Amino acid sequence: MGMNSTLVSILILFPFVIAAVLHFLKTRNARRIVAYGGCGIIIATTLFYAVRFLAGGAQSVQLLKSTPVIDKAMLVIEVFLMILIVFLSFKHKKYYTAILSVAQTGLIAWLEIFHPAEAKFHLLTDKLTVIMCLMIGIIGCLICIYAIGYMRRYHHHHKEYKDRRTFFFPMLFVFIGAMFGLVLSDNLIWIYFFWEITSISSFLLIGYTKTKEAIDNSFRALWMNLLGGLGFAIAIVIAHLNYHIVNLSELIAKFLDATKIGEHNGMVVIVILLALAGLTKSAQMPFSKWLLGAMVAPTPTSALLHSATMVKAGVYLLLRLAPTFNGNVAGTMVAYVGGITFL
Repeated sequence: MGMNSTLVSILILFPFVIAAVLHFLKTRNARRIVAYGGCGIIIATTLFYAVRFLAGGAQSVQLLKSTPVIDKAMLVIEVFLMILIVFLSFKHKKYYTAILSVAQTGLIAWLEIFHPAEAKFHLLTDKLTVIMCLMIGIIGCLICIYAIGYMRRYHHHHKEYKDRRTFFFPMLFVFIGAMFGLVLSDNLIWIYFFWEITSISSFLLIGYTKTKEAIDNSFRALWMNLLGGLGFAIAIVIAHLNYHIVNLSELIAKFLDATKIGEHNGMVVIVILLALAGLTKSAQMPFSKWLLGAMVAPTPTSALLHSATMVKAGVYLLLRLAPTFNGNVAGTMVAYVGGITFL
């Protein structure tokens, strides 16, 4: 159990450390060495953890049962990110994103301050999680390695754009750390926290060039993902206040138990709201337009955030919720939206 906790901590926290280091490196060679070395460690850790888990034969592993300090730190970061969004929204006169950000962060802050939730555990690893970690750790890091050379050539050919690689590369690693946190978390509040970091990372990277087109498309992506985030926040509040549920696995188990005796109708609302978040993140109709607009960003952004991993976060959540979709309006909604998007 101790080794599992250590490996999971490395997967979630180490990319943030690499991001912090890259922010202060000004030379190309130094950035390349740190990025290559960091990616090598992440890939090796991901492979070791996957092999260790699969060889162990366990169906799932639960980690971290009491983390009051981490919970408070997450709340502080959430408030900081809200302030950042509000500032940028007013700066660019996109007030609707400020409203959405304040609404969802305010809900979570109110819940955590006045109705603190006690999760049974915070992190969960199973076979689906391992598959997602392999995707994030290997494909994500290969894209980051490719981005080092790509961005050098990008600015060689696009001298009209300010060189902001000291911002660009750290954000890629922040995103990777957030994705690891998202798929490894079972506490709904933790999932929501990392979910929002991926949305804001995408927003900031889409607007990399700071042209009007880039800014407009970045805010389109932001408000659509914030709309899903608001649904996520409302779902967490309802689940905790009405059913005393904080863990996603517990929500699914109780939903299935309630279905057997025909008393699941109240919980369907929670599933619908979480599914809405998954549909917006995975760019399903009518939220697909933000994904097209995101292509104004440099290619590694599209490769990492909008095809390899971030869109898969929505798919991942829907896969987790899949057992609750049988024979109810939530399943019908997801089926129709997915079918229409496919067509």
